[in-house]
Amino acid sequence: MLRRIHWLWRLAFVGLVWAGGMLAVTWASGRLTVPVASPTPAASPPDDGSTAPLATSAAHADVPTFTPGPTPAAATVAPPTAPLPVGRVGLLVGHWQHDSGTVCADGLREVDVTTDVALRTRAILEARGLTVDLLPEHDPHVPQPPTQGYRAAALVAIHADTCEWPGLSGFKVARWRYSDMPAVDDRLVTCLEDAYAAATGLPRNDDTISVNMWNYYAFREIGVDTPAAIIELAFLLGDRAFVDAHRYEMALGVADGISCFLEGR
Repeated sequence: MLRRIHWLWRLAFVGLVWAGGMLAVTWASGRLTVPVASPTPAASPPDDGSTAPLATSAAHADVPTFTPGPTPAAATVAPPTAPLPVGRVGLLVGHWQHDSGTVCADGLREVDVTTDVALRTRAILEARGLTVDLLPEHDPHVPQPPTQGYRAAALVAIHADTCEWPGLSGFKVARWRYSDMPAVDDRLVTCLEDAYAAATGLPRNDDTISVNMWNYYAFREIGVDTPAAIIELAFLLGDRAFVDAHRYEMALGVADGISCFLEGR
């Protein structure tokens, strides 16, 4: 009896050693598996032509399925910048709808001169088939100024010079010092200088061009591809008699300068 019990213990020990060895081999191979019951086969589709849903296997009921996300949209490419309006011109009327500008001792206001000349210039250009926008002056700190992003075939700011310096005479034209297209703006300046001198007979006074002209605020606001310049029509003190008597010639000079530029002369 004792020998039989001893034999049974030896058999049990060998079985445990064998099972442990198999577990060790399986663990080392990284493929430890536990037998599971085979899933119940899914039911076959009904053959009666109905659309009853298929039965779901119990073994797969809790397994999440991967749902592909939406295909990323293609990157949007900005369209090329539209061409400049060929027949549109902007006239920025100095101090209009903002303040009086310089004021002479007898009450003559710069804004009255610039408005009159701008209206006459518009009439001449419209008679030549152009569309003309009159743009008001404004406080550069006002949000969304009327010149913000303005685009045209050309823009000319019209101003008149001080009534405080006796003995000064003439006109002057300038463009933005930091222009993105200096050669184009220079051509507009040259056209205005030549045409205005021819129409008015006034001399150029480039020595008095100031930072207020070549760094004029509107130049920083308009579209970067809009050619632009600023003109000081005359000195309201030294050229007063001319300013009072020759507003048409002043307007004609501005209009001819713009036409010269647009026609590529």
